[in-house]
Amino acid sequence: MSSGRWDQPGIPHKGWHCVDVVDLRADGEPADEADYATCQMCGNEKIRYVHIMEHPDLDEHFEVGCVCAEKMSDDYEGPRRREARLRNRAARRSRWLHRKWRISAKGNSFLNLEGYNLVVYPTKTRRWGYKIGDRFGPKTYPTAEEAKLALFDDFWAATQDDDRLWASD
Repeated sequence: MSSGRWDQPGIPHKGWHCVDVVDLRADGEPADEADYATCQMCGNEKIRYVHIMEHPDLDEHFEVGCVCAEKMSDDYEGPRRREARLRNRAARRSRWLHRKWRISAKGNSFLNLEGYNLVVYPTKTRRWGYKIGDRFGPKTYPTAEEAKLALFDDFWAATQDDDRLWASD
C-alpha cells in the first residue's frame, strides 16, 4: 500500500475539518455487493464510511477513512463518533421492520415511541403512506414495508440526536 498523499508536498497534515460522513453501502445492500472508496490520503482501498474533509488552504475536498480523518483534524473522538452514528443507523434500520408493530382500531400498523405516534396506512389508491404525529409523509409507496422504511428515514433524520428514543431499540 502506498502512502498516498501523506508524502506529497503541499498537502497539509493538520488543520482539516470534517464536512460530512457518508455510508457507501445502500440501505439493505449485502456487504459483498457494496462499492467502497479508496482513502485519498493513505490509499486504503476498502472504505465504507467516507469522511469528507476540507482545509482552508485547499479548494478541493478529500474523501478519507476514519483513521486519516482523525489525524488530519487532530480529533480522535469526532470521526469515530460520526462513523458510529452511521453504523447505528444502518443496524437500527435493518431491525425496523421486525419491531413489534401494533394494529390500530382502523387496522393501521403503528408504533408509539417516547411520545411520537408513528403510523403506516393504506391509501385510497392502493398504495401506502405514513404519519409522524399529525405530519403526513410527502409520498406514498407500493408496499407497507417500503412505507415503514421511509418512515424510519424521516423519523431518524428528525430525531437522531435524541438518545432516549434510540438507546434501547
